[in-house]
Amino acid sequence: MAAFKRVTPPAAEPVAVADARAFLRVAGEEDDALIARLIGAARERVEAETGRALLPQTWRMSADVAEGRAHGAFRVFALRRPPYLSFVEARVAKEDGTSTALALDDVRVDADANAVWLRLGGALLGARAWRPVELVWRCGYADAAAVPEALKTAVLLLVAHAYERRDSLGAPEAATPAGVSALLAPYREVRL
Repeated sequence: MAAFKRVTPPAAEPVAVADARAFLRVAGEEDDALIARLIGAARERVEAETGRALLPQTWRMSADVAEGRAHGAFRVFALRRPPYLSFVEARVAKEDGTSTALALDDVRVDADANAVWLRLGGALLGARAWRPVELVWRCGYADAAAVPEALKTAVLLLVAHAYERRDSLGAPEAATPAGVSALLAPYREVRL
């Protein structure tokens, strides 16, 4: 089964601390560190619930070659965490346990479908079709200004909910503030 791991987290957040402070109606800056942590946690939750990356980050997928869908001379692998920004590299394990990077001519990216097509010739596959493949790509909206307002509003609502209920974050009523699910629904990744 394919394993996905974030290699590089986003360098910023989709909502500034000052904007969250204004949304919370907090006048002073004494809670800024707490608000910053809540923004990060809220972004992570929005990313987890939608399957999207809100800001630029790097992800790695490790899978067996056989997990890719065969299409002629290519194997097709679905990337996760749209929107897609750029492809970094594809590597395939060799018989001796080392790996080799695929040439750019052997890699096709369908950014609209968040899919990578790899041409894996017989020399790379050999008799062992289970051979591991590793894909690395960058994904996320270009910057905070490009993140849809609905997703930023969901982050703010989650921050406000957690800020107001700091003493009961584990309680069932702290689960999801009203309106967040509706804001996230159009952005949820659908997998068949």
